[in-house]
Amino acid sequence: MQIDLAALASYVEATLDCSSEHEDDAFTFDFQGERIYCERHRSYFRLEIADEQFQLPRF
Repeated sequence: MQIDLAALASYVEATLDCSSEHEDDAFTFDFQGERIYCERHRSYFRLEIADEQFQLPRF
């Protein structure tokens, strides 16, 4: 995986709660050439990138 995780965190914070394209609680999106699966939870986003999983807090 060659994703800049800091850039991904900034993108998630600035985009996923504000975009009408990402209104569902589970969806996929493309970032830096990777397909990312996202689940929106009350206090965090769970992201799956290839075989790795990450949790990012929601603000």
